[in-house]
Amino acid sequence: MKVGAGGITSHVRRARWLAFGLACALALAACGNGDASPRPTDPRQILVTAIASTAAVPSLRLHIEVASDLGGGALGGIGQPRGVMTMGVDADVDLATRQFAGRATTTMPAAIVGNGAPAQQVQDVIVTTTATFTRNSSTGRWSKIPAGIGGGFGGGPTNEQIATMLSNLLSNPSVTYELSEASSCTLGTCDHVVAHIDGQSLGAALGPLLGAPIDAASRAMIPSFDVDVLVDQATSVISELRTTLSMQGVSARILISTSNPGQPVQIVPPPPALTDDIGQNFGGGGFGPDATILEEVGNELSSAEPGFPAPSAAVP
Repeated sequence: MKVGAGGITSHVRRARWLAFGLACALALAACGNGDASPRPTDPRQILVTAIASTAAVPSLRLHIEVASDLGGGALGGIGQPRGVMTMGVDADVDLATRQFAGRATTTMPAAIVGNGAPAQQVQDVIVTTTATFTRNSSTGRWSKIPAGIGGGFGGGPTNEQIATMLSNLLSNPSVTYELSEASSCTLGTCDHVVAHIDGQSLGAALGPLLGAPIDAASRAMIPSFDVDVLVDQATSVISELRTTLSMQGVSARILISTSNPGQPVQIVPPPPALTDDIGQNFGGGGFGPDATILEEVGNELSSAEPGFPAPSAAVP
């Protein structure tokens, strides 16, 4: 399947935001108060404490990098390497309300684009509990996707349900741990834990969140993988997470890091005058007139338009 120079297939867009949503779910994984007791030395307990402490932070800045090696069977390819698709996301996240505002940069390899050169798409996005807003970089206008047709971050598993799933998974004897030497990190000095996640156990744990158990055949498709986690020694907040996943001809290297924990953020919708509500035209098409006015929205932490830092290079 090839994509013209002017856009990216809906399949790739869904995959990109699914990756972002999964990454955000890790940051939103639990809720509860931080643990004021002495720091644990057991690697499993370090992670359990880190989940609760991270969730207790009202807000943070989230940085995500994904580099996907597209094998011969990926995205319609037949036996030929398809190159590397990269995605970088920087977002300010309100953990309490599960809202965020940020920028995503996606680069597609030339073999997928089909015109002999890589294609890059930069998109600003604001996600509230009731809608998702994305900005057209050419016109400066925003498109609103209401919750009724798939927008927003409302509904789905609650933070408590996700926390229970992770706690059960971490307690499973099939998940093992290593405690490596402490190292520097985005938040200071961090404990370094490597968790060996069993794919079958992960599949079983995901069932309750999906509302139905995952059958044996589907669980067998979930690979086992390792997750490197850095946890700030001073606050027990998760500083960094790295992992590599390989599935159905696609291998993805993922980095998630946090900064600015607890610094106030304000996530607000774009101005109505610059917003085209797709929900009002759902099934009929049509958008508002083009506009050239660019206006910063979504985040009080930022000062320069468009308001979000550019993602760093792809995961090495």
